[in-house]
Amino acid sequence: MPGAWSPLLWSALFLSAIWWLTRKLAFFLITAIYQLTGSQQVAVVTYALLFLPGTLVHELAHWLMAKLLGVKTAGFDILPKVTKSGEVRLGSVDVRGGGLLEHTLIGMAPMLLGGFITIGLSYLLVDVQAVQQAVQSEQVDAIIQAFFQAFHHPDALILLYLLFTISSSMFLSASDRAPIQQMALYLMLVLLPLYLFGFMPKFPQAWSQAIAGMFGVFASGLAVALAVHVVMTIIAGVIYGVVRAWRG
Repeated sequence: MPGAWSPLLWSALFLSAIWWLTRKLAFFLITAIYQLTGSQQVAVVTYALLFLPGTLVHELAHWLMAKLLGVKTAGFDILPKVTKSGEVRLGSVDVRGGGLLEHTLIGMAPMLLGGFITIGLSYLLVDVQAVQQAVQSEQVDAIIQAFFQAFHHPDALILLYLLFTISSSMFLSASDRAPIQQMALYLMLVLLPLYLFGFMPKFPQAWSQAIAGMFGVFASGLAVALAVHVVMTIIAGVIYGVVRAWRG
């Protein structure tokens, strides 16, 4: 059982790490630009332009899922806005109509599409199997060489930039999470009594293996994205530190 759950746990760990690094990087960049320009608008717009490909994929995922489910949309916006609470919103899609199931799927769409693209870019840039073998054999040099292989691709800088921005922008906003949390609560209220009274149907082993395999692929792709985020956050942190020291 621990082996079956391992890919899921690694995926959750890598996602959490990328989310945290994304938050830190946003703070470093926006604060540094604000200190240089003295304008919150310039800082937000510059940050939004940097992550524009990721924002486009995020909002496009909402829009495509809504269209697929037959739910009407009234707007598609990728322009940044600062909410009253101070949160920066890089884009939005106005969804009209639909029930809880439709809104749950629409809310999950950026993670699904963004995750799929992240995996594709990661496997395109890096020999993920070589990384896995190097990790299992604890060969640090081989791990580093496998990651540096990404720069051998003729379009390495463009693909790394897309990997960075899309994986940064696939996380769900509060409005995205709201229907998902409600659906999760309903499912728990239904499934928990079945589990407690022994009526929960057994999950077919073949399904468990297939899901574990999918999350294994997902975790491997996220590992590459995480490495990119670590490097970018360090660079942003250095920029922030230099600007802060210079501006006093």
